[in-house]
Amino acid sequence: MAVDNRFAALKASGVTADGVRRFADGSSENLNPDALAALTEANLTESELHDLAEWLETA
Repeated sequence: MAVDNRFAALKASGVTADGVRRFADGSSENLNPDALAALTEANLTESELHDLAEWLETA
């Protein structure tokens, strides 16, 4: 449940599954600034970024 809350907060910041993948690949220059800030601040592991992208696709 706590993970869903974290992921929901990131989604509310404008984070998208595509944006998460680009962020994880290091090509985040065209991301929404709020989404980029939220992802940076969240300090997620690579595994968590993968889980987040999957969650966003099904949310």
